[in-house]
Amino acid sequence: MEDEIDLRDIFRVLWKRRLLIIGVFVVAVLVAGVISFAMPPVYRVSSIIAIGNFDDPVYTSQDSVKGIMLSDEFLLEVFEQLRPNATGSEFSAFKESVKVYPVGDRLFKISVETPKKQEGLKAVEKIVWLYANRSEDSYNKQKKILTDQLADTQERLDVIYMEINRTSEALQDLQDSSGSSAVQDEMRFLRTLDLLNGKETQRTALMDRRLELQKQLVLIRPQTVIQPAREPVSPIGPRKILIVAIAGMLGLMVGIFAAFLREGLRGQAK
Repeated sequence: MEDEIDLRDIFRVLWKRRLLIIGVFVVAVLVAGVISFAMPPVYRVSSIIAIGNFDDPVYTSQDSVKGIMLSDEFLLEVFEQLRPNATGSEFSAFKESVKVYPVGDRLFKISVETPKKQEGLKAVEKIVWLYANRSEDSYNKQKKILTDQLADTQERLDVIYMEINRTSEALQDLQDSSGSSAVQDEMRFLRTLDLLNGKETQRTALMDRRLELQKQLVLIRPQTVIQPAREPVSPIGPRKILIVAIAGMLGLMVGIFAAFLREGLRGQAK
């Protein structure tokens, strides 16, 4: 019975102070609406790149890529090209707007959130270009190392082929000749045969090495753009409906609290 009485009292207070509750709710919604519509739109510009797969942990490891792109020195170089006369606070805001994170094996997404979509597009493009430019020297160096190793391996193979041909001819001559000592001929033949087998083993190893280097040269890749940055069509924020809805809920809660508070103070005054 007491629960029923308490519930009736609650509804009585809510009905009695309905104008206060509705007023607080309407004010909260209006203020939130005005603020949200006055806020500038925020656009997100993004690009997806595939980092190089050459042998350099500085420019090809996930932790290193993220660390370089989000470093003050790197982003300052990008920012100074966008706004040459900007302040330190503007750079801090720009740095907070840049996000770099992996989205797959060797894939990174670079995004910038800004009210100026053209500036955001230029920022992403400059980040991608600057990192590619920095890593290109390392890529070219690694590619040159592989190319030089392949050329050296091919030269050694050419020499081995010549030596094998000469050794084969010498072996044939030993087979065709008849010396004074059959034992000595047999020993020279066996030594020449062992030498030929050794050259063949070297040739096989060099051919395997050449094949491996050729594969590495085919597979080695610099940084490539998988998804280029594009000018966004619509903003991602502010989420005006969500802001107004949250403000309405808070306004309703505050209105109800104020209603009971006022009723309680009035009861104490009596």
